[in-house]
Amino acid sequence: MATQVNSFVGITWGRQQSQELVPSMVVDLLLQNKIPQLRLMTSGYDIIEIFSATNISISVTMGNQIFWQANKKDLAYTWINERINDPINKGVNIVELTVGSEPFSNTFLKQAKNDNVVSVLKLMRETLDEMGLGNIRVTTGHGMDVLKVKQFPSEADFRDDIKGSMLDSLEEFNRTGTPFVIYLFPIHFVKEVLNYTIEFAFFDNKSGFKIQDGNLTYTNAVELMIDSLAWTITKAGYPNMKITIGQIGWPTDGYLHANIKNAERFHKGLLKFFASNKGTPLRPGPIDAFLHSLSDENEFRTIFGAFQRHWGIYKSDGHPKYKIDFSLQDHDEYPTQAKGIVKMPNRWCNFNGDKSNLNLVNKNYDLACKEADCTGLEKGASCDGLNFESKVSYAFNAYFQKYKQKVETCDFDGLGEIVATNPSVKNCEFPIEILSFQDQVNQNGTVWSNEDEKSKNNIVYARWELFRVDDTIDIVYARWELFQMNDIVDIVYARWELFWVDDTIDVVNA
Repeated sequence: MATQVNSFVGITWGRQQSQELVPSMVVDLLLQNKIPQLRLMTSGYDIIEIFSATNISISVTMGNQIFWQANKKDLAYTWINERINDPINKGVNIVELTVGSEPFSNTFLKQAKNDNVVSVLKLMRETLDEMGLGNIRVTTGHGMDVLKVKQFPSEADFRDDIKGSMLDSLEEFNRTGTPFVIYLFPIHFVKEVLNYTIEFAFFDNKSGFKIQDGNLTYTNAVELMIDSLAWTITKAGYPNMKITIGQIGWPTDGYLHANIKNAERFHKGLLKFFASNKGTPLRPGPIDAFLHSLSDENEFRTIFGAFQRHWGIYKSDGHPKYKIDFSLQDHDEYPTQAKGIVKMPNRWCNFNGDKSNLNLVNKNYDLACKEADCTGLEKGASCDGLNFESKVSYAFNAYFQKYKQKVETCDFDGLGEIVATNPSVKNCEFPIEILSFQDQVNQNGTVWSNEDEKSKNNIVYARWELFRVDDTIDIVYARWELFQMNDIVDIVYARWELFWVDDTIDVVNA
């Protein structure tokens, strides 16, 4: 992604997925698409070393739920040493620590509210300085719900219940020269907060609707949202404080107007806006921003809205959903897709159509959707129009894929059947999962967890590539299971490495 003068456009990556992309593939995606900055939605301590020597600037996040891990000086020192200092010493370019995610939210993340975020932020700043890491920025990210939003940006201000904490944050940001990080989601803001026409969310607004605030004119929500914050921090005494967009994007499912066509349209206008460097009516000039998000997260909590699982520019399998030009040159083309992806076999789990006991059908439907991702069935979502039988099939298949197509996971009290014919219809896709990061095995013959060592990523990646080229994916999957069951993983790893180094593909196939 093209770097601008004193500005950049990066991307976020959350990892709440049942089948997670291998980190080395993510690195490849970022490099191939020339994306210079990555905002990890966690500390990423289990995979962050893969970014060593890539020159990709990394922002790591301390989640609201783990403040207790660093609320005292000795704990803060340990946390920073393990998650920031150690990776930096191994060549990772960490440039920012985000403390908390929307800690004062009263909408999506209201259950995660954390009043001591400012004290933790200050402690982390102090500890970083003492450890010789003064170049690492420390900030926190806020949603638009920290503001009392009126019709006009000039009337905006912080909510009364958090104003003291927000002013303390601004004082700290000003002292350290840190920007205010804001998360912008125009599709929700326009529909749920402003109650304006959805056209106002797009830069090529075709409705003619606009807001006139004094001598400033707003034809789209993004500029209005930024300037509402700009007015607020100006009133607080910080007219020159920089604003960074920590997340901005458009979901493709699970919400009214959330679809691929609208997401492509929104990003096309957004990136033109960033490339112009014109800024907003109140704040002219370049803007730093992170697009949200790299890929879908099918395990993100739906309590925040079904669409929260569908922010990805890429599907969970590494395929781009729509055209987007990360170079900011407005090219009409799809971005590079992830390389080395291996899908599970072409098998789906369908409902067999037996409705003699509807209570049993509904029980199994609810079971499947409790465990797996059924957000595509939500009102207004891509699969909302399916008939009853197809909706049950969608749910059964989501569960079946999540659990790696194990035969027993398509039983559903005798109501499920495994089929080789793709049941997808129109815009409703019945997905197949991928062999993923979690599927890599450790030396005990079990699946690697996120906390385990990942020193063999490149070997696994090589093996997948070899077999994908030779089109023997079903055999790979079968042998994968066999090696796990027979607990001969040490030999497997030795052979993988040997075959990759010696390039003896014929022997592998044999």
